[in-house]
Amino acid sequence: MKGGLAELLNFKQKNRDMNEFVKVPIGEKLSYCFGDPALTLMYTMTSTLLIYFYTNVVGISAGAVGMIMLVSRVFDGFSDVAMGTIIDRTHSKYGKARIWLLRLAFPYAIAAVLLFTMPNIGNIGKIIYAFVSYNLMNTVVYTAISQPFHALGSLMTRDRRDRDTISNLRMMLSITASMIITAFTLPLINYVSGVIGNEQLSWILVTAGYSIVSVFVLLNTYASCTERVQAAPQNKKEDIPFWKSFKITFTNRYFLIALGLMITYTAYQVIIGTDLTYYCQYVLGNANLVMPLSAAEKICTIIGIALLPMLLPKFGKRSLICFGCLLGIAGQLLFLLNITSVPLGVISCIIRGFGIAPFYGVQYSLPSDAIEYGHWKNGVRVEGLMFSSMSMGQKAGSGFTSAIMGAILSMAAFDGMKATAAEQTAEAIATIETFYLYVPIALWAIMFVIAACYKLDKTYDRMMRELLEREGKKAE
Repeated sequence: MKGGLAELLNFKQKNRDMNEFVKVPIGEKLSYCFGDPALTLMYTMTSTLLIYFYTNVVGISAGAVGMIMLVSRVFDGFSDVAMGTIIDRTHSKYGKARIWLLRLAFPYAIAAVLLFTMPNIGNIGKIIYAFVSYNLMNTVVYTAISQPFHALGSLMTRDRRDRDTISNLRMMLSITASMIITAFTLPLINYVSGVIGNEQLSWILVTAGYSIVSVFVLLNTYASCTERVQAAPQNKKEDIPFWKSFKITFTNRYFLIALGLMITYTAYQVIIGTDLTYYCQYVLGNANLVMPLSAAEKICTIIGIALLPMLLPKFGKRSLICFGCLLGIAGQLLFLLNITSVPLGVISCIIRGFGIAPFYGVQYSLPSDAIEYGHWKNGVRVEGLMFSSMSMGQKAGSGFTSAIMGAILSMAAFDGMKATAAEQTAEAIATIETFYLYVPIALWAIMFVIAACYKLDKTYDRMMRELLEREGKKAE
């Protein structure tokens, strides 16, 4: 068949409404939003469970694993920008972003399985295999499939409210999938290992099962979603020089606001996520409190995101994100009344969960707004590089925050092999408390200041009318 699988799966595109401001049908919204859990499956595996696999299953030292992750982040940043540029220069009849989901769905699954197919080739051989397979998965394949997925959300419609709804639904599914995978993957692997009597093979089989599900979901995303957004003069399909795209992206004030919020939120997420375990073990005296405290925050985040479609049209992104930051600060200050009280800790997590929901729910619609602003200001649409730069900033924020935390804990003589607070130095306990109690207050304050600079809520409709008039399209 001419066109192969791409044409075979393109049947749903026939007779689609190609109006750029269409309200995306609910079935298409769901097909796109379920693509995020398909990517979250392996992102969660590589970010939370892979280190455990390397150290506890195949016996690679923690120091070697840390070096693999650190060096790989350098390559990862370059690959983000490279893929963004590739997306902006893609002119396939199946779309500039959508086609990459099809091209990379199967390599994505194969690379995921290869991560856990560690051969018994000695310690140095295992380290080399881990470095190569990790970068194949994370730096190459995951970047190459996730960046087009992010960009696709801005290409389905230019209706701002509909994009916000898509972003809200997507993030609800993403955080739910992350919770489920984190809670059930290790028990599932242990069960399979008990049945077949081979621990490493159980990791391979579970990952293969996840990968197969992901492939079918991503193929459905390709088949069901439509790229409707086309800039007026782009019938010529001219490639924008990289440095021009770079300048347009990094002089776009609303892109910089979105990037600043993403980096600050990522730092918050890393600090809370990492330090919570230490805080529960050494300050609250019970490491098992991690799950209820973490669940309290994430469940409230999901509830908060579910409320956003009703709140955004009335209050706007700026007001809701700023209010959420104030909630976060209030939640942190409340816990300071008694830093060893578990009930207060839960209440603090609940408040923080609602506080982060406004930004978490719109984090991927903010760059879409910035794309329209850049198009209005410069006459050029730059989707790929803008979304890839957001991802690069997120990864850089995560890497630097983890490195700084590790260095400060090391300077305080923290020793993870010591099980109780009495065995740690006073400096180590004070550092753990500072990271969990006080640093988040500063990060919430920074997010508040950045969000306060966002002015598009009041001018967006006028900007879009002017933009459409320039394009010779009807402005409603």
